[in-house]
Amino acid sequence: MRPSIGARCMALLGGSLLVLAAAGTARAQVSSDPAEITRCLCMEHAISTLSADMSAKTQALAAVRQHLAALDAQLENAKRNEDVNNPSSVANEKAILEQRDATYQQSLGPVVGDADQATARYNAEVGSYNGSCANRDFDSVIMAQISAHLSCPPLH
Repeated sequence: MRPSIGARCMALLGGSLLVLAAAGTARAQVSSDPAEITRCLCMEHAISTLSADMSAKTQALAAVRQHLAALDAQLENAKRNEDVNNPSSVANEKAILEQRDATYQQSLGPVVGDADQATARYNAEVGSYNGSCANRDFDSVIMAQISAHLSCPPLH
């Protein structure tokens, strides 16, 4: 037996009411707490700052490693063309070797630690943001007002 038109309309109306109720529940989850919005906006600002710092330190490390690779190639070329009977040739190779060793030490030292620390700080901030702010809905009017006058604590 087929349901009557009235029963089908009631089913559609009931389904529509469920959709509207769900939409109302979703709207109820929109946060308008200024402290929460400020905290999340400041976390976004911190992520941006930490990203720039991480990029700069990663690029510095890449530059040192690139310079090291160039010195390795230069040293290899000097060894191939070295004239052991020519003091100038021997001195040139020694100078390149000393420069290469100094650059190698630099590539192992603070530049690596700085890049690692910058990456760890960035990842920690992104993890915190993802845990408490990502995929959250905030009142757009309050968010715009706070954004216009945002004052965040300095990064430590």
